[in-house]
Amino acid sequence: MSRLQSQAQAARGLSGRQVLAAMISFFAVIIVADSIMIYKAVSTFGGLENTNAYRDGLAYNARIVRADRQSALGWTDTVEILAEPARLRVSLASETGIPPAPARIEAVLGRPATNRSDSPLKLAQVAPGVFEAPIAADLAPGTWIATLRAFETDAASEPVFQARRRLWRAP
Repeated sequence: MSRLQSQAQAARGLSGRQVLAAMISFFAVIIVADSIMIYKAVSTFGGLENTNAYRDGLAYNARIVRADRQSALGWTDTVEILAEPARLRVSLASETGIPPAPARIEAVLGRPATNRSDSPLKLAQVAPGVFEAPIAADLAPGTWIATLRAFETDAASEPVFQARRRLWRAP
């Protein structure tokens, strides 16, 4: 092979086949990545967050009335996770300074994004306006959501006070 032929081949650059192979490879990577993302999105979340969304929408005015009644009570709350022994503490206060004394307080402690680790708790009064419930000692660190419901009587089905608080458990 002469020097002129080798220089001509070196100067030639990319061929059409190389460009075609590069384009097909590029789009193949995009299609594979998109397919994986679509599969993960569809398999991990069904898209239904509330099974009774229509009925909840119809009862929206009733929710507004309950919220107005709750704000008229003037109750405030403090929710915390205590370590030794592991427990959830809820402190209720009123505008008058007299701690409210609901007959029953229920709580659900769970993660914000899933209901897999939700655990219902029945809180017991340990001091005026202070309620506690034991929780698992090996509670994982991170963000937790406490949903509270306080009832006037043991037989009541409608809560007089509701709250949803985000809590942080340090690692």
